[in-house]
Amino acid sequence: MSPPKKRTCARCSRHGYPAASFPEGHLCHRCLDTALSVTGTCPGCGSTGRVLPGLRDGTAICRDCAKITRHFSCLRCGTETGMTRRRYGSSRLCGPCAITWTLQQLLDDGTGTISPPLKPLADTLAATTSPDATLEWLAQPHIRDLLSQLATGKLPLTHQALDTWPRPRATGYLRDLLISCSALPPADKQLRDYQAWLNRRLTSLASHPHLRILRQFGTWHQLPAMRARAAAGPLRATASQYARTRFTQAETFLTWAAGHGLHPAALTQADIDTYYATHLAHQRQAVRAFLTWAASHGHIPHHLDIPRQAPSTGHAITQQRRLELLRRFATSTTIPIRPRTAACLLLLYAQPLSRILTLTTTDLTSDDNGHSWLHLGDTPSPVPPPFDTLLHQLAATRHDHTPANHTSNWLFPGRNAGQPATYRAMLTQLRNHGLPLRTARISALRQLVLQVPAPVIADALGFHHTTTTRQHINAGGPWNRYASRNSHTQ
Repeated sequence: MSPPKKRTCARCSRHGYPAASFPEGHLCHRCLDTALSVTGTCPGCGSTGRVLPGLRDGTAICRDCAKITRHFSCLRCGTETGMTRRRYGSSRLCGPCAITWTLQQLLDDGTGTISPPLKPLADTLAATTSPDATLEWLAQPHIRDLLSQLATGKLPLTHQALDTWPRPRATGYLRDLLISCSALPPADKQLRDYQAWLNRRLTSLASHPHLRILRQFGTWHQLPAMRARAAAGPLRATASQYARTRFTQAETFLTWAAGHGLHPAALTQADIDTYYATHLAHQRQAVRAFLTWAASHGHIPHHLDIPRQAPSTGHAITQQRRLELLRRFATSTTIPIRPRTAACLLLLYAQPLSRILTLTTTDLTSDDNGHSWLHLGDTPSPVPPPFDTLLHQLAATRHDHTPANHTSNWLFPGRNAGQPATYRAMLTQLRNHGLPLRTARISALRQLVLQVPAPVIADALGFHHTTTTRQHINAGGPWNRYASRNSHTQ
């Protein structure tokens, strides 16, 4: 058989290897994909639901009217829609059929059928609205290996077993899919991420002289506290990183102590002061949680004075700059709607990004008068125009770019099934669009507490009352003391 020859594409005039031969001439791969993406009613014969790969006087027509001899229909279900060169060039299956056929091979439990516990996963993947992306994911060797191990029972279908898989990123997306289709019980993502990280970290510290203390701090103190918070609601997107930082600084402190020949139980106040004087501010702040826990549990002397870091007053942008940013994000036609909305929520209500990403569509409501309300604290907060329109527009289009997460009610859904958008990705987008997150949020909160008493803002927007009171003082408000939250009567 002679090797293929390069030809000139009849539609774009590029010279290369042809993908197909039509009556009008040879088509390159790109033009063939474009031709197969056109669907609808054929203007030549009136048949509906057809792929229109042919051209007549610049109008797309079906293969029959164009006298194209090549077939583009699925060999299993007969449909023409959803067929691309990638699929018909090999097995000629449509997206759902190609996924179903692939999963029958990958999820075979050895009996020639899909493993029953994984049947919900197979149904979910076959119903995806992005078959090309799903097929690419299933084609990755490490994903195929992982699915085969689960199907044959070599890897148990449990959270604990998935935590032991050597490629954590490979299990992340799959785990969220398994939870969303009820093949795995629900588990807080931040909690399980930290638990898996902690197990790997402790394994790597097998030779550390104070491994026992570190293990107790992580497994007896941090994990139970995170489980208790997760039981009340989803943990924030920064919860796992927050816990990692505190564990890492505990490790740094104990490594420093061991390097200086100091045993934790024999530490003196001078040792603590020396550590604080020779380490950075963020290290001093993060290690305090460990030292406080260690003192209360007898690992270090309980009489030691653990210095407390004074909260920084923080810098804030001017009110004029804040209003300029609000105007730009509210009216921009070039910034995508997701970062626009997140920026407005931060600039209007001083919400931290980690809390913004956990908002759901049920937090946005409308009353009989057409007014919009957003539930951020104990009582709903009004949403003024034009921001109400922006929020409702986001709620209506939130799944346009996250088809794998189309059943979730997150206001900012992520790419993984059942999960909100990732903190790091949204943070990068906002910074790229010129939003100074920290200084803008401080400015917004200070403006709010200057207009409304701090305890009221705390209740309405979900802040701790000490946070709003401190920002009121930092803003130089006309009053610096008022009744505590418990005694405040509205």
